[in-house]
Amino acid sequence: MDLPDGRKNLRLWDEYRLTTWFEPYIPSFDFTKSKAALKAMTENAIWWLEQTGADGFRHDAVKHVPNEFWRVLTAKIKKHFTGKRDIEVYQIGETFGDYAMISSYVNNGQLNAQFNFNLFDVAIVAFIDKNASLELIATEMEKTAEVYGPLHVMGNIMDSHDKIRYMAYADGDLAINDGRASEIGWNNPPTVDKLTSFDKLKLYYAYMLTIPGLPVIYYGSEFGMTGASDPDNRRMMYFGDKLTRNEQKTLDEVTKLINLRKKHSALRYGDVLTVLASHNQLGYIRSDANERILVLLNKSEKEEVVTVDIPEYYEVGYAENPLTKERIILEKNQIKVKIAPSGYEIFILDK
Repeated sequence: MDLPDGRKNLRLWDEYRLTTWFEPYIPSFDFTKSKAALKAMTENAIWWLEQTGADGFRHDAVKHVPNEFWRVLTAKIKKHFTGKRDIEVYQIGETFGDYAMISSYVNNGQLNAQFNFNLFDVAIVAFIDKNASLELIATEMEKTAEVYGPLHVMGNIMDSHDKIRYMAYADGDLAINDGRASEIGWNNPPTVDKLTSFDKLKLYYAYMLTIPGLPVIYYGSEFGMTGASDPDNRRMMYFGDKLTRNEQKTLDEVTKLINLRKKHSALRYGDVLTVLASHNQLGYIRSDANERILVLLNKSEKEEVVTVDIPEYYEVGYAENPLTKERIILEKNQIKVKIAPSGYEIFILDK
């Protein structure tokens, strides 16, 4: 574990990513030299899938394990489960790095997906920082499609066990890249003080649940749990009558968005056409063979009226909000919509 320069090879995530240790007291497997270790751990993974009936794996620290392990594991999964299940075993990994590093593990012979941290890093700034533009998200979604394809299943996140809770940003307790996050977590844990913060959280969910990829919800964030950096972002979960009125309302609205995604195939499999990209507003149309759905987002803290041009070849006559049943007749292939502060609107486009 000692390096030639005398340092301990501990938590050197990028410098020695395949050999670094997490902690000195945790044993390490050498999958490059020990076929027995490779065999034992991949077969153990198959056992867990058989015993639990789980749909797949969420793999931690993927880039610290050699590609050979993932290839062997995936080959065994395909051999063992192909034809035995209605759905494919889904493997999603966690890797911090650039597109090249993250995508190097996402292919037919390795993982189905990883968390899309590159898009997350842009989105979190675009939504939270008043000086950042939502146009950044449209550009980054194009980049994601170039790397992973338009119908990718990369994991989209709002926060995670390694990230500061989104609500702590939305409520103004912490700024992006705030160096005090750990200290605040111990000495002055965030609480939700502003009701408008729930609107900001729901806006992010409206975005995350309507873009390409697979939405990954970190426990508690669906109703607005807050928290600074680890371990404050891992507070105990609570349910039912423990929720405040605003937390319950947030949970209800996020549930509606989840069900909307489940009901409409275009939100899961459709292509993306950006029709509005400005500092405070973002609009896009998800389309598949069954339907077209328009999503409009407004991060401004005041109500905004936006006019969106719908391509003529879509042959759209009206737009209907599936959540409110509001119907708008298009004039000259344009739709004019009033969007609430930190709000969103979703419409099914039809003839």
